Amino acid sequence: MNKIVYGLLLLIIGGLCKTWAAPSVPAFQERVIESAVLGEKRNILIYLPAGYQDSQERYPVLYLTDGDIQGPHTAGTVDYLAKFEQMPPMIVVGITNPRETRERDLTLTPTGKQNPNQPENADRFLGFLEKEAIPFVKQQYRTLDYQVLSGTSHGGQFAINALVKRPGLFQGVIAISPSLYWNDEQLFGLAEPALKEQRLQGRLFVSIANEEPTMTAPYQRFVDLLTRTPSPKLVVSSQTFGSETHNTTVLQGQYAGLKHIFADWPIPEGEPKTLADLQQKFASRSTLLNTDIMIPEDKANGYAGWLQYLNRQDDALALLKWNRTNYPHSLTAHTALIKAYLHFNLPDNAKAALKEALNTLSELTPDEKAQLEALFI
Repeated sequence: MNKIVYGLLLLIIGGLCKTWAAPSVPAFQERVIESAVLGEKRNILIYLPAGYQDSQERYPVLYLTDGDIQGPHTAGTVDYLAKFEQMPPMIVVGITNPRETRERDLTLTPTGKQNPNQPENADRFLGFLEKEAIPFVKQQYRTLDYQVLSGTSHGGQFAINALVKRPGLFQGVIAISPSLYWNDEQLFGLAEPALKEQRLQGRLFVSIANEEPTMTAPYQRFVDLLTRTPSPKLVVSSQTFGSETHNTTVLQGQYAGLKHIFADWPIPEGEPKTLADLQQKFASRSTLLNTDIMIPEDKANGYAGWLQYLNRQDDALALLKWNRTNYPHSLTAHTALIKAYLHFNLPDNAKAALKEALNTLSELTPDEKAQLEALFI
C-alpha cells in the first residue's frame, strides 16, 4: 500500500476518532487519610482521567508507591497510552512514602520477627492499602473492580509481596527494579511455594536496569523461578533496560509494564475491522474489566469509512447500520449511513435512511435538516 493511500486511511479513521481530539489534562487532587492501621496520616495523590468530570463512567485504578515522585510521569504515561487505545483510561492513585517511613512501609519484616496478629512493615502497609486506601478511593471516586499495583525498588519488593500475600487483590502487578536482596532474599521463600501451588493470579511485569550485582543477581534468580514454575493463572513478562540506571528506569518500566498488563487491549493496526471484529474486541475488553463497553460511535464510523474506501459494501453498511441503531440520536451516525448508501449507488436505501433520520432526530435545526436533504443534490 503506497504512502498516499496509507495516509488517507489514517485520516479516515483519525478524523472521527477521539484519539485525535484536542488534548485534555487529567485532573489532580490531593487527599489525606487518617489511618488507623498505620496510626498516622498519609497523603494520597489522585490523578483523574481526562474527561472524568464530564462523564459518569467508571474506571480501573492504578495504585503506585512513592506517589509523590512517580505519580506525575505515570499519570502522563497512562493518559498517553489511553489516548492511543493501548490501555483503558485509569484513575492513578499515588501513595506517598516519606523518606523517614519508606523502608518501614515497603520492606518485609525479617523471618522470625513476624507476628501474624500484628503485621509489621510491608504487611502492615499492605493492610493500610487494602483496608483503608482502596475503600476510600472506591467511596470517593467512580471505580471499577479492576486494580493494578506498581512499585519501584523497595516499592517493587512491596508489589511482589502483595501479589504473594493477597492473590486477586490486584489484577496486574508491576515491579520495577525490585529490591529482592532484602533479608537474604526472603521474598523467594514466600514466592516459591505460592508459585508451585499456583496461588498467584493476574499479570505480572518485572524489570531491572543496568545495576549492581546486589540487585541483578537476585532479580535473575526470581525470573528463573518464574520460568521454572509457570502457571496458567499468572501471565509473566520480564525486561532488562540495559541503558538505564536504578533511578532512570522507572519511566520506561511503567510504560512497558502497562503495555504488558493490557497486552490484549489494543485494536491491531494495519487492516480494516468489520463489525464482528470490533464486537469481539470490545467483548474481550468488557470481560477484562467486568463491565459493558460498547463500540464508540466515532470508532464505528471511522472503520466503516475505511471499509467504504475499500468498496467492501456489505461490511461497511453493516457497521454503519449498527452505529445508527445504537446511537439513534446522533446526526453523524445517520449522515454517515446516508452517504454510504449514495456512495454504493443505493438511492432508495438512502431515501429510506433520510426518512428515518428525519423521524428520529426530532430536534433537528433547519440548517441540519437542510444539510441532510442537500446530500441528494
